[in-house]
Amino acid sequence: MAKAKFWKFLSEVKNEVKKVTWPNREQMISSTGAVLVILIAVGAFLALLDVLFTNAIGSLLNFLTGAA
Repeated sequence: MAKAKFWKFLSEVKNEVKKVTWPNREQMISSTGAVLVILIAVGAFLALLDVLFTNAIGSLLNFLTGAA
């Protein structure tokens, strides 16, 4: 019984995949480019925040502990 349900499920998945509108090459390249640009921008922003917070916390700790 479970085997029959599994094959029915795969058949339904196959039918649903046929209904999908897949992107063409230009859309895929454009979307990939947009994702890469956003990824690089967010990575640079997070790196900047990391440097700023590292320096701020280091300076604060040096001030509080009296280190030079």
